[in-house]
Amino acid sequence: MNRQHFLRLTVGALAAGAAWPALAAYPDKPIVLVVPYPPGGMGTTFGNIVSEALSPGLGQRIVVDYKPGANGALGAGQVAKAHPDGYTLLMAVNSTMAINPHLYSKLAFDPLRDFSPVSMIFTNANVLVVNAASPVRSVKALIAHARANPGKVNYGSAGNGSTPHLSGEMFRQLTGSPVVHVPYRGSGPAIVDLLAGQLDFLFVDTSVLPQVRAGKLRALAVTGPKRLGAAPELPTMEEEGVKGFVVDTWYSICAPAGTPPEAVRRLNEEIAKMLADPAVRRRMRDIGVDPAEDTSAAYLQRTIQADSARWKKFIQSTDIRLD
Repeated sequence: MNRQHFLRLTVGALAAGAAWPALAAYPDKPIVLVVPYPPGGMGTTFGNIVSEALSPGLGQRIVVDYKPGANGALGAGQVAKAHPDGYTLLMAVNSTMAINPHLYSKLAFDPLRDFSPVSMIFTNANVLVVNAASPVRSVKALIAHARANPGKVNYGSAGNGSTPHLSGEMFRQLTGSPVVHVPYRGSGPAIVDLLAGQLDFLFVDTSVLPQVRAGKLRALAVTGPKRLGAAPELPTMEEEGVKGFVVDTWYSICAPAGTPPEAVRRLNEEIAKMLADPAVRRRMRDIGVDPAEDTSAAYLQRTIQADSARWKKFIQSTDIRLD
């Protein structure tokens, strides 16, 4: 072995040895999970589950940081610009990743270019609810009530461009019901106003089911393609006669583009272990969500692309624009 070849081998071994501690060290400090919505609703549920169930496997705390605004675009934009070191993550949902690009002409980020997909976490549907004191007891009755009172029946949502908002627009479009949209900064405030009688109905995520079970709200239907495992008594919108009405929501984790592949891989591996835990799966199903079956980053990437194409077509058909 000549001297030059020996030196190359030595330098290569030292370089590889220097990389090993970095791989083994991640994460060596707390990780911030940005939820781009206000506390309350499914964002809080997501943050609680992920922080509690994922932290032990990673050996570090996951700190939930709420950054609401612009239908999730504010928080998502901050994560997109964060240092890509694996210590800032985003609760990425289809509103931020697949819907906003078609609602806003100017976004501070590009969902496909500025993020590294990590893993899908769970999916769920919206629930159509009214106040328990409302005389409306079915989807058909709500349609009739809205048609008989044009411009006087209000529905709330978690914000402009959210899937509850688009659920309401789909309801208006497919049923010909002249309902009025009232946007809120998150589902929590909208639920409060529905309970107070300030709204006529609401499409909201399954975090509302406890109020339904407590008799404070009445659920009429769910927006997904099938009934909820947590509430099998509730029909789908299609079963209630509104053909073509399917809206579901997915919740995932993304990191800033350029995050080291080893960090993404470590996160992905621990998420897969978390979602394989029967206790975690049971906890998710109890709140009405379905744990992800495919946790690969490639699957999440395909889902973002497919959902973006789907919502682009719907938004163009309704001519909804927010700027």
